[in-house]
Amino acid sequence: MVSLEEFRAYRSPLKDFYEGKYVLLTGGSGFLGKLLIEKLIKCNVAEILLILRRKKGLSPTERLEQLLGKEAVFVNYAQNPQLYLSKIRLIEGDISAVGAGIANDDLEYIHERTDIIVHAAADVRFDESLKESIQTNVRGTHEMLKIAEKCRKLEIFTYISTAFSHCVLGVIEEKFYEPPMDPIVLIKASEKENDADNFEQLSKKLTEPWPNTYAFTKSLSEEVVRRYKTKLPVAIIRPSIITTTMEDPIPGWTDNLYGFNGVVCGAATGVLRIFHIHMDYKASIVPADTVINATLAVTWYSASHRDEDNVFNCTTDDNPVSWRETQMQLEDWKDRIPFDKSLWITTYNTTRFKLVADILCILYHILPALFFDAILKLRGQKPQVLKLYRKVHRFSAVLRFFTNNEWCFRTGRMRRVLNAMAAGDQQYFPCDAKAIQWNDFLDHQIKGLRQYLMRDPWSTLEKSLRRHRLRILMHRCLLTVLYGGLFLVVVKVLHNYGYIDFTGLHETSVEECLEGEAI
Repeated sequence: MVSLEEFRAYRSPLKDFYEGKYVLLTGGSGFLGKLLIEKLIKCNVAEILLILRRKKGLSPTERLEQLLGKEAVFVNYAQNPQLYLSKIRLIEGDISAVGAGIANDDLEYIHERTDIIVHAAADVRFDESLKESIQTNVRGTHEMLKIAEKCRKLEIFTYISTAFSHCVLGVIEEKFYEPPMDPIVLIKASEKENDADNFEQLSKKLTEPWPNTYAFTKSLSEEVVRRYKTKLPVAIIRPSIITTTMEDPIPGWTDNLYGFNGVVCGAATGVLRIFHIHMDYKASIVPADTVINATLAVTWYSASHRDEDNVFNCTTDDNPVSWRETQMQLEDWKDRIPFDKSLWITTYNTTRFKLVADILCILYHILPALFFDAILKLRGQKPQVLKLYRKVHRFSAVLRFFTNNEWCFRTGRMRRVLNAMAAGDQQYFPCDAKAIQWNDFLDHQIKGLRQYLMRDPWSTLEKSLRRHRLRILMHRCLLTVLYGGLFLVVVKVLHNYGYIDFTGLHETSVEECLEGEAI
């Protein structure tokens, strides 16, 4: 990890671009937003104008204090809180609201000061209602562009989209695509309260063939950005499946269970035991710090190349890894660093056939859930394992599309950005997919998921190992009983149907023994 002092001393056109700039940031309380805050403060920006809304009874100020004090990603906060507080100016707002819910005084400050806008806020839930997704992802982007249009010093507006915004295509180029429908018309339709129920009933038909409302609304929001291209300098970066950090600012950090993180945690805790996936397909995963550094590099590049179609795919197609390779690597740690908070040992099975997966879900998920819930009831506790598996199955269902299809993402424009970077930038802004060492990254990932997401401190490792060994013994005993019982049932059935005959077996054996003695 590069220290703050070393990073501040480094000089390059990319690094110097951010020095003393006013950066308006949305989505700062989200996964990518937290990483952007940490990196922008390292870059010594003049100020981060951070849009935050009230949530769960907490004011934006209270949320920020909680955010900075809680997350390990803010690596210098414990020693120097003022480093962060002096660089962040809170703007109360809500991007899903008309006008982004920002007061006039704050809007004037934004219009006067903002040099760079990074729009990272999004509703990333795949199963969100279409109306909510449109209002956050499409209307929210439109409202931010209207604000950007009035910023007097604006150098660039960067929108973080997703590589799967055009997942209905087999090959995804770095360019703008025709939208499935007019986004402004859809925004207006979503705002009609009287037609809310009818609108949701039409959502499945509207979003086809997109697999979910998230990918669908991201494709629409890209069209909103494209329409402002003649008015503003804009850039779009499309990351694929974002996982934990690789090393910047710390290895293995994350704060959410979305996507691949959820699959790994589910398997590691013994909850996810069967998964529908094509193991020989490319795993379009990308480390979070690769995405953050690529976003900053793309923003810098696009500000001086305004006439280009600044659309960039941030994927690992230049250095692919298959789902099978990730599983083989992650298998190595299951007996070395078990999770303390786990339901059972890791028993992860996969199949490419949906019917097989659905049948095995009954054997590997539903029946064990009923067994564990029965034990909880006997102990006077509330049954909750079956409820947990309902969530697991919803999670698995939304991921099936991405784990059983494969895409080719063109990265020529992104490679152009990488080539424009100074020689030392890959040390301070590492974002070249070719440099990823997958074995090292996957090791960092599982350790990070245990430490940062499951909140299992390393001090519990010995206790977890002892419990893990006991569970392995219990698991083997249980399998012996189950398979032994199944064997006896099969033998009994075959005997009843006359395929096996035990009659006279004992007597014959005794007679043979007596004959043997006589000889």
